[in-house]
Amino acid sequence: MASIIDVSSTCGNRASALAAAGVKTIIRYYSRDTTRPSKRVTRVEANQFCASGLRLGIVHEGRRGNQATNFDRSCGVADALYSRQYGANEIGQPGGTAIYFGIDFDASLDEIRTRIIPYFQGIADAFAAQSDLPRYLVGVYGSGRTCDAILHAGLASFAWLAQSTGWAGHQSFLDSRRWALNQGMPIKDGIAGVACDPNTASNDGGIGDFVLPSEQPAPKPISAPVAPSAAPMQMFVNARGGLHLRTGPGVEFNVSRLLAFGTPVHPLKSVGSWTSIDLQGDGAADGFVSNAYLTDKAPNPPSVSAAAPLTTASPAHPIADAMHVPELIRQGSSADGLKEARETAAASLPGYPTNGCAAHLSALLQQSGIDVPMTWGAGKLAHILSDRGWSKIAVGDQIPGDVGVCFDNTSPPGSDHVYLVITTSGPDKMTIADNQRDVDAPHERFASGQGKTPTEYFLRAR
Repeated sequence: MASIIDVSSTCGNRASALAAAGVKTIIRYYSRDTTRPSKRVTRVEANQFCASGLRLGIVHEGRRGNQATNFDRSCGVADALYSRQYGANEIGQPGGTAIYFGIDFDASLDEIRTRIIPYFQGIADAFAAQSDLPRYLVGVYGSGRTCDAILHAGLASFAWLAQSTGWAGHQSFLDSRRWALNQGMPIKDGIAGVACDPNTASNDGGIGDFVLPSEQPAPKPISAPVAPSAAPMQMFVNARGGLHLRTGPGVEFNVSRLLAFGTPVHPLKSVGSWTSIDLQGDGAADGFVSNAYLTDKAPNPPSVSAAAPLTTASPAHPIADAMHVPELIRQGSSADGLKEARETAAASLPGYPTNGCAAHLSALLQQSGIDVPMTWGAGKLAHILSDRGWSKIAVGDQIPGDVGVCFDNTSPPGSDHVYLVITTSGPDKMTIADNQRDVDAPHERFASGQGKTPTEYFLRAR
């Protein structure tokens, strides 16, 4: 019987039975954009495994992990930032353990060169970034050719050879014994009623798995968890720019409406950092909102200037914003996300794109689930992010997902500017998203300026 298995659906309620059947390690998934919540391991499930004496291994696989177009440097940054934050804040995964990243197709040499290697370079950037989060080791799951290339490039510490023997390089990589894990074909009828794949570990070293204490404490909450109650409990929206009501517990779910500041809601249950709410008080769920923007006291009405949009935001827990950074990078990297931001900003600001950098970035932030108000003025938006707990970062230490802030103090003065960092190439060169291109695509910029206003500092969600 296999002692290491990988499982793509929730199975914590079978943990004791799996352990009794001889399973020692179960590999489960993180996934930034899955539409199947049962694929993603939860804290409750992780505790069930560990209470039964099972070790836990982790692999991240995106919703389109079997398509080459889902892999590039910006996606690597987004997936790694998400995994690092989810592992630390939701699961309690200890540092020094591994997160494998799945390449679930037979990548060609050209796809490895132009897609997969840049993807793992993005992962390396995100994992190397200074943070108070744990540092994790990188693993690669894929064909023999993919595993060989990523190990050769020095971009992974572990390789997990996929079960598809017909994929390129399978036999030669298997014979090389450079793999940490070798995946077998699915077990007929599963183990203890759980559909799974068996895996063999190399004798040359560990696989980066871990064990949690049987009574793992809950992570620091983004806000107080809401328990179901027979009598409807009332809370209020505390986001000045309004709060997105979504069809599911995550930014990957569609926005059904915008709830105005002060809207009373009745919480039904918490799912991670999201709360299912009832708007009518009849016990029926209307959707999900982020916990970070609910308060149990009716907030004071916001003061609104007649001359400009509201530009001050109430403080919010910075972790709430940090959890949305991977989606922010995805929005700023994609033509669809940039087009939506451009159209939103243009509808808000007469004369856009002139003086429209803050409006454009406001729209990107809103699209990613960070509920800032639509703001005009680079300095005003920088102050809003600072008030929300974003930390000031020195030029040269920026990473993808940071916001660059430029102030031109020359005489005569030039333009202030804000922008979103998409990728970095050393301390100066970046690709960024802003309002200064006619096409909906990121473009190159230098922190030192090189013909444009130099960047004064960066802001980072913590």
